[in-house]
Amino acid sequence: METENYVQMMTDSLIMKKDILEKVIVLSEAQNGILAAAEFDEKAFRENIDEKAELIDKIERLDDGFNSLFARVKETLDGHKDEYKSEIIVIKELIKSVTELAVRVQAQEARNKVLAENRFAQMRKEVSNAKRNTQAASTYYNSMNKLNFEPHLMDQKK
Repeated sequence: METENYVQMMTDSLIMKKDILEKVIVLSEAQNGILAAAEFDEKAFRENIDEKAELIDKIERLDDGFNSLFARVKETLDGHKDEYKSEIIVIKELIKSVTELAVRVQAQEARNKVLAENRFAQMRKEVSNAKRNTQAASTYYNSMNKLNFEPHLMDQKK
């Protein structure tokens, strides 16, 4: 009876992980849109990252729980494969789905990483250009202030 409960908890854990990975995919695709947009929305980007971080923390906790449960029932399952055949099939299918989703997440994250690197390089360049322009304007302003243009009367008749 205890083994059946553990197997059910493992199944539930995999279902939750699958659902969370699907949410991570949606967030990763949204992040792609944020990074590719003409105008960078820093607030939306930060919120997206924070939300994904929370989901990833949940996945890690689920993985830890699954591994702990599996360690408890592994010997029983190995010894009674026929008895738990349908549960094992369900778990294998869920693991396959979870693995496929994890691969999709990794691929999207790799694309997002390239976009983020390009976006941040562009932003650094813009900041650098703005600094140079500000410095040039400041230098020009200071130079013009040093010049002393006093009005001269040009009309000198002889």
